[in-house]
Formats: sequence, C-alpha cells, structure tokens
Amino acid sequence: MSLIKSRIRVSDHGEVFTPPWMVEAMLDLVKGETQRIDSRFLEPACGSGNFLVRILQRKLAAVELKFGKSDFEKRHYALLAVMCTYGIELLEDNIAECRANMLEILADYLKLDESDQLYRAAFYVLSQNLVHGDALKMRTSDDQPITFAEW
Repeated sequence: MSLIKSRIRVSDHGEVFTPPWMVEAMLDLVKGETQRIDSRFLEPACGSGNFLVRILQRKLAAVELKFGKSDFEKRHYALLAVMCTYGIELLEDNIAECRANMLEILADYLKLDESDQLYRAAFYVLSQNLVHGDALKMRTSDDQPITFAEW
C-alpha cells in the first residue's frame, strides 16, 4: 500500500495515508471503545476510510459475538455500528471511496445485495455520516455548516 496517491496531493492537501499496522496500534489504545457497538467515532480527515473501516470491522466482530445467532439482532446491531461512525474528508474521490469501502464491509458481513432494504438504509446513513467537506472550517464542499445526525 502506498502512503501517498501523488506528490501534488501531498503538497496541495497534505494527503498521506496511515499504514495498516499504525491504524491497528492506534485503535488498540482505545480497544474497548472499538469493540462497543454503540460507541461513536469521528474521523475528521477520513481519507478512504483506513480507520473507519477497521473500527467497523471491530464493531461487527462484537456484533457477531453477541448477536450472531439471531439474524434480526445481527442485522439491527450491524446497522447501528455503521450509524455510529462519522467522517469528514476534503477530497471528493476519497470520501466516495470511504463510503464504498464501509458499505462493502457491511454488505459482505450480512451478505446483502443492492436490492436489500438494509443495504439501502446503510447507503443513506453513510451518505449523511461521511461528509465531503473541510473539518477545519466545519463546512461542506458546498459551504454549508457540517452537522451530524444522531440516529
């Protein structure tokens, strides 16, 4: 995995990606929170989702341990795990990739396809929780204030 997409993006936006080993080490510092399904995480420079994807995967592992035998509860709590993750990203291609990565993790876990109602619900939640904007100014890409829903 390359830590940069291009030198221009590094110089223009300070874009550098956190390597997986460092993501794991940092998340291990708050391990209990990453395993709590309803804990909330905000990544103010989420990029393509290196942190948020691993947080979601950890939360889904907790869902599996607690609710894996009940399809209804498994689906319910998996969606809750998604609903508790938030991100802001300055670059449009990165936020699109982050949304897709998060949705793919959930869809793979629950074996969802695009026609599933839960898939569509998660797609909507991610469109609201993962914002294309500037976390320093707290403004969206179309200059609206960034606000997050608490589901």
